[in-house]
Amino acid sequence: MKKLLVHAGFLFLLSAFSLPLSAQITSGGQPVFLDDQFQMARGPIELSEYQLPSPDLEKYRLLNEQHPDNPLGAAPVKVSLNLENAGQWLELGNGDRLWLLKVKGVGAKGLAILYDDFYLPPGGKLFMYDPEGREILGAYDARHNKDSRRFVTGFVEGETAILEYYEPKFQRGKGSLSIFRIDYALSSDMLNRGAGFGFGESDSCQVNVNCPIGSIWQDEKRGVCRVRMVLEEGMGWCSGSLVNNANNDGTPYVLSGFHCQDGFTPLYDFWRFDFHYEGEPCENPAQEPGYLSIIGCEQRAGRQESDFLLVELSIPVPLSFNVHFNGWNRTATPPSMGILIHHPKGDIKKISMDDDPLVVHPNSITWSNGVITPANHHLKAILDTGSFQPGSSGGPLFNSNGQIVGQLHGGFEGCEQVTIFSGRFHMSWDAGATPAERLRDWLDPDNTGLMSLEGFQPPAPTGISISGRVKTSYNNKGVAGVTVVCIGADTLTTLTDTTGTYIFEELPIGEDFLIGCSKTSGLVNGVTTLDLVSIKKHILLIDLLDNPYKVIASDANRTNIVTTLDMVDITKMILGVVPGFPNNTSWRFIPSEYVFPDPNNPFSSPIPNAYAFPNLVFDILYLDFYGVKVGDSNFSANPYD
Repeated sequence: MKKLLVHAGFLFLLSAFSLPLSAQITSGGQPVFLDDQFQMARGPIELSEYQLPSPDLEKYRLLNEQHPDNPLGAAPVKVSLNLENAGQWLELGNGDRLWLLKVKGVGAKGLAILYDDFYLPPGGKLFMYDPEGREILGAYDARHNKDSRRFVTGFVEGETAILEYYEPKFQRGKGSLSIFRIDYALSSDMLNRGAGFGFGESDSCQVNVNCPIGSIWQDEKRGVCRVRMVLEEGMGWCSGSLVNNANNDGTPYVLSGFHCQDGFTPLYDFWRFDFHYEGEPCENPAQEPGYLSIIGCEQRAGRQESDFLLVELSIPVPLSFNVHFNGWNRTATPPSMGILIHHPKGDIKKISMDDDPLVVHPNSITWSNGVITPANHHLKAILDTGSFQPGSSGGPLFNSNGQIVGQLHGGFEGCEQVTIFSGRFHMSWDAGATPAERLRDWLDPDNTGLMSLEGFQPPAPTGISISGRVKTSYNNKGVAGVTVVCIGADTLTTLTDTTGTYIFEELPIGEDFLIGCSKTSGLVNGVTTLDLVSIKKHILLIDLLDNPYKVIASDANRTNIVTTLDMVDITKMILGVVPGFPNNTSWRFIPSEYVFPDPNNPFSSPIPNAYAFPNLVFDILYLDFYGVKVGDSNFSANPYD
């Protein structure tokens, strides 16, 4: 999603700056500290650096030797950092402030940050980025708060990462960021093996899911996700799939492999599920594609014998994700062919295929981690196309009807004569003694006895919504009676209520939208001779106005400078000599997330007065504006008038 702050005259001029696209659902936004104008206005700011202790590499070499099919790609470093004991605060002049924390892990391939007390108040925003701003995660905002108050950001590539928390004046002290762990992505040479995970790391013989061979599996691929597992011992990658249940109700169950977590201590609150992480079309893309993520899950069932793990995501999958809940087949008969869709090495989505009938493996299997699985619990396939690697584990195995018949456990990897073994859905269904060890209770809760089930396609969202508040910058009171305009293919208007709230619902998906405000009533609301006194002192440099919004309010004729001519126009307004301010309206409105590069001179760069969203596909919350009553330099206006 891109969001633009649109500058002067939003109905006439679209002078805007673009905001970066994030991998997760975020509110977009531009980090304040990276803004060139902010840097110029504040001068050089040297951030103190928190240097992480190096992880015990020998420990992780040993762990990966014990789990060669599911190696860890990151090592945790325990820390205790928060807004009070780490980083540094910068005051922004208007009462807002920034908290900045710079962390460095010498030799790290990347860094991720885990929080055990995460709360962002409405209006607060969090970013994570590398020092050059090449990779920006966020903004995260109040929508990302969870009941558990646990969260994770990252990875940001490289040794160094910066956290930036923006806190508006009216929410001062209400946010909480308590960091208990920073994960240190390990490079291959640090572990003396091919431990690289992520974009571009899979073997060249892997086949992208959007190659011709995957053309008839386009529905099924939309249910397959990359799973970033956060464990007490570190982080690793697996694959999984959304799986349908007999009620066809979109319960967000994900099927993956039990061995992905076997022998580790999973921290489910931090697991991340990445959908649509794939290249277009068949060739490997030159740049990493985006994806849509959900963080957090809860285990529902799992069993070592057939190597299945069923988790339920922490939230329903948004309709805008356009996913597919894959169907299944629990019959004992092995399929006539097998299709594996997966994320080898945590890379973009790949497809592998055995064109021949699969067989039920009649023998027990001794796995590299010492686990022995019983006979007849796995399907065996010899791939005709593609391969698998660590990270493919848990990827769904489909039959010719696109129904899940198993999930990848492992095999003999390579690029020729690749043999794979997948835990049988048939055995996972009800071989376990309790609901925690079988699929039946979750995928057929009413015990209908279904032997197979088709996939479920959630209804396409009928529309999206945009909502927010128009409020004062100094006490967060709502400005009532503001006309909010939403310009898309059609132009819509609505009025704010007494809390300053507005909402546009059922907007068309995928259109461009422009959101701005206007209010022309109450010209003399809050405008008195006391304002003239404070403006005169400001002009004479006797007592400067201490807030950029006061300066904007004093610019009655909208010339981007406060002079005696403004005093003349305000006097005429008070006396009723003129019907309105020249070249201005009763109120001005500024996006609340805009940060003045130089609060002492708010006119040093164009002031935005609208938001723009190209190709909007998600609901937008907290799209707030600050209302500035023109002529009211001492904030005495009644926002309800």
